[in-house]
Amino acid sequence: MANEIIDMHIHFGAPRDEQSGCYWSEKFEKTAAYWAMLLLTKSLFKKVDINRVRKNLLDAVNGSKYVHKGVFLAMDQVYDENGGVHPEQTHLHVPNHYLADLAQQNPRVFWGASVHPYRNDWESELDYCLENKAVLCKLIPSSQMFKPDHPKCTRLYQKLAEHNLPLLCHAGPEYAIPTSDETYNTYNNPKYLRTALDNGVTVIIAHCALPYFWVFDTDYHDDYEDFLSLFDDAESHGWNLYADLSAFCTPSRAPYIDEIKRRIPANRLLFGSDYPVPLFELSYNKSKNFFSWLRFIIKIAFTKNPLDKNYKLIEGMKFDNSVFTNASRLFELIRY
Repeated sequence: MANEIIDMHIHFGAPRDEQSGCYWSEKFEKTAAYWAMLLLTKSLFKKVDINRVRKNLLDAVNGSKYVHKGVFLAMDQVYDENGGVHPEQTHLHVPNHYLADLAQQNPRVFWGASVHPYRNDWESELDYCLENKAVLCKLIPSSQMFKPDHPKCTRLYQKLAEHNLPLLCHAGPEYAIPTSDETYNTYNNPKYLRTALDNGVTVIIAHCALPYFWVFDTDYHDDYEDFLSLFDDAESHGWNLYADLSAFCTPSRAPYIDEIKRRIPANRLLFGSDYPVPLFELSYNKSKNFFSWLRFIIKIAFTKNPLDKNYKLIEGMKFDNSVFTNASRLFELIRY
C-alpha cells in the first residue's frame, strides 16, 4: 500500500434495495447532490438503481490512470441517545456489510465504515468493520444527528484510537445529505472534535471545513476559523489531526487554497475527490500566464475519468506531492 495514490473520499448511495440494505429518502431526492449523481451516472432519463451506481463508481476507480485505489464510504442510520434506530429520519443509508463485500470483490476498492456512536451494538459493529479491513470510520454529525462531544461517543473514540482506525468526520456546511433536525448543523463545527482528539483518535476533518459558497456561507465562517485553530493547537496537544482536500475543485473554494497551503502542514493533508459530487474545471490554477492556463483547462476538459480530472486539478493547485500518498501511509498504521 505504501506510496499508492488513494482517493480517500468517494460516496456510495442507492435507492431502496432489499438485498444490500441501501436506501435514500424522498428528501434526498430533492438535493443538488442527487441530481448530480443522476447526471454523472447517466441516469437522468433512466431508472437509477444500485447496479447502475455501482458500475459507475467501479468504472471510475478501475479506469483511473493516476488513482490506484478509492475508498467507498458507508453511511450509518440515525440513532437516538437511547440507542433506538430511526430510518424515518435517515436520508442516506449504505450498510457496512455491503461495502465490505464490494471491496473484497474489487482489488482497487477500499472501504470506509460508518458506526453511529449512539448504537447500543456499536462495539460489535465496529469489530465487524475491523475484521473486514475498513480503512476509516466516516461520520456526519448533522445528517446522522449526533453530538461529537457527547459522552456516549467516548468509548467508540477509545476503540478507534486503540486500533489506529481514522475517524473521517464531515465539517462545515453539508448540502449533499440532509438532516431531519437543523439544530444538528451546529455540530458540523470541527471544534466539537476536540473530545475525539483528546482520546487519541486519528481525526481527518473533511473538506478542511471550508464554506462552500465563499463569503455567502455566513453561517459557516466560524467552522473554518475553528478548523485553523485546531491545527494551531495540534502540535502542543499531541493530536493526530489531518484534513482532506475533497470537494476542493469548485471556484467558490479557490480563495482559501493559498491559506490552506500556508497554514496546514502538507503531511497532514489527504487527497480525495468527494465523487460523485461534481467538480468544476474552472476551479483554480497557478499558471503564470493566460496561455499556460488555457492549455491546462483544455487538458482537464479532455480528461474523461472523473478521478483523474480531480487529481489533475489538485495537482494544478500546487500542493506538495505528498498529499497524494499520505493516506496510504496513514492506513498502514491501522491495527486490525
